[in-house]
Amino acid sequence: MSGTAPSIPNLLTLRGRIGGGGVTRGRYRGVIHRGGRGHGPGAPSASAAHDATIQGTDTDAAVSRLSAVQVGYLDDPYAELFAQSGPGAARRLPIINRGTYARTTAIDKLVDKFLDDTESSSDGRQIVSLGAGTDTRSLRLFSPSASTSRKRVIYHEIDFPVMCEKKQRIVRGAPQLRSILSDPESVEELSQHGGGNSWHSKAVADQHQGSELWVHGLDLRAIAAAQQPQQPLPPGVPVGSRGLHASPSTIGSTRQQEEQTEETTQPQQKEPLTLTSLNPNLPTLIISECCLCYLPPSAASSILSFFTTTIQSPLGIVIYEPIKPDDAFGKMMVSNLAARDIKMPTLEVYKEAHDQARRLREAGFGGEKGGGAKSKTIEQIWEGWMNQAEKERVDALEGLDEVEEWKLLAAHYIVVWGWRGEGVDLGI
Repeated sequence: MSGTAPSIPNLLTLRGRIGGGGVTRGRYRGVIHRGGRGHGPGAPSASAAHDATIQGTDTDAAVSRLSAVQVGYLDDPYAELFAQSGPGAARRLPIINRGTYARTTAIDKLVDKFLDDTESSSDGRQIVSLGAGTDTRSLRLFSPSASTSRKRVIYHEIDFPVMCEKKQRIVRGAPQLRSILSDPESVEELSQHGGGNSWHSKAVADQHQGSELWVHGLDLRAIAAAQQPQQPLPPGVPVGSRGLHASPSTIGSTRQQEEQTEETTQPQQKEPLTLTSLNPNLPTLIISECCLCYLPPSAASSILSFFTTTIQSPLGIVIYEPIKPDDAFGKMMVSNLAARDIKMPTLEVYKEAHDQARRLREAGFGGEKGGGAKSKTIEQIWEGWMNQAEKERVDALEGLDEVEEWKLLAAHYIVVWGWRGEGVDLGI
């Protein structure tokens, strides 16, 4: 299951420009979120086309990642394997390359902190990436040339079956990846939940001994349905009655959307849903990069609930999403999405940084089980997490004339993270 949508001004693939002094409607064309990763509201008659649109955005995400690599922002020798573009076609604007760099670096920093904290876990630890598409983080993590030795990491990716099949085909057909992963083996699982094309590989390098990659072909809506077998919501039931925590100012704006989408987007599943090799007793980190935002808020909450109730060990989570839909720039984002008949329901509930942090606290991060919840916009990450030498290195790669545009764009995307349980502290 995936989660990337077209026609929204995004740090990854912005190709247009912002007019001087304000946002000019229509200047952002062909702008796509990261993803390709399985889900999104839509009636059954349109759901297949909608899902295909979301899946297709993974290609654009891969090209944007390759652009940042080719210019020198990121070191990722595997990006070119997943970018379907000819020579020179991958180059993005500096503002997008910088955004790709800042977001990727921030999430890598949090992943590294989680792995550092859990290095002493004798049975290992696990990472679960929702809507991973052709993301290369697992390959970078298991690479023989990785800067840090990471043993006993079980890396799970969940996405549409068609996306998992695509990734398996690429991994199997790339000889240079045999020094990272064993030849992928297909796994039979999740068929009763509409899943398929799952596969598994083992890390090959000695410094990553015991590490594995599990790629699960599953529409994330099946997880939500397994948590909410009584779906759909009866007409008139208030938002919030099934784990959706909405502030008074947002309840009215989201109730109608929930009633319209809840029944049509969540498959009806009553059998227990089990992901092969997901160990409830291992420290776990969940990653959602522009994935959960395309689901109805109650479905997104149910997916979080699946993991917070399943995992009995220390648990962390990292979410990357847009915010601020109500200012001029945010309204343009929403309008561009609507023009493509795509909605981001959670954006109407978690509008600001404090809403996103509240979301995680109410999911159990920072409550009785300890831990906390924090957030930073991409702008704050650039200013606060990059040292001066690194900023100078990035600035020297290519000119960035649109400084104010960068600040505006970067202020509308946020990384929010939480943690709970002893032994994991993501309070950075």
